[in-house]
Amino acid sequence: MVRLATENLQIAYGDQLIVDNLSVTIPDRKITAIIGANGCGKSTCLKGMTRLIPRQSGAVLLDGHDISSQKTKALARKMAILPQTQEAANGLTAGELVSYGRFPYQNGLGRLTKADYDHINWAMAVTNTSEFRDRPVDALSGGQRQRVWIAMALAQETDIIFLDEPTTYLDMAHQLEVLELLVELNKDQGRTIIMVLHDLNQAARFADHLIAMKEGRVVKAGTAKEVIEPAVLREVFGIDALIGEDPRNGRPMCITYDLLKGE
Repeated sequence: MVRLATENLQIAYGDQLIVDNLSVTIPDRKITAIIGANGCGKSTCLKGMTRLIPRQSGAVLLDGHDISSQKTKALARKMAILPQTQEAANGLTAGELVSYGRFPYQNGLGRLTKADYDHINWAMAVTNTSEFRDRPVDALSGGQRQRVWIAMALAQETDIIFLDEPTTYLDMAHQLEVLELLVELNKDQGRTIIMVLHDLNQAARFADHLIAMKEGRVVKAGTAKEVIEPAVLREVFGIDALIGEDPRNGRPMCITYDLLKGE
């Protein structure tokens, strides 16, 4: 059975339609990357699939059931989202921030149990953030801070994790650090990862499944070799791309590109 899918999903801001009849299937226990030009609806799609924003029509199906009918805490035990702009964590230590991931499992008293602490400790261990437990989040580097936010998502103990541009504002080394961590979580823990990425070569290298979007609709979905190819990039980004093969992994890579003549 398909674990996660959308059916004719439509999302609008006011009178402006952003996501138009979007029907996609997310492969279970795989890494999916959503690519497309700025303003094409990538982030809106993620927010709609996680019920952060309302939809006008269509459905998001999780285990065969529309997520609109599921209670918030129950849904939060199944999927976690790391938005592009995280909420302020002023005054919080890394350990305190990660503990927020246990909210869906807390009772009315809001007290952490031994099981909660076990999950917090595990999440910080696998993200290599244990040493930052007592340090203020604001005092951490960009890469360290991003790993702490991912630890919070892991502490939420969900099978599905959404990330909106997890590498934004990070240097090249920290980008690789975050992406390699997500690959480890997918391979070792079986987590389904859905993320928005701007870098085409990172998407081709780290994702099992790609979804290319333009103006709120899917242009092409499939493997990296099926999506990272000149005709698709021409339609999605308006560029004339030269595609080669990464000698280290055999994945396609965008070597160079130009704007389409007359564009």
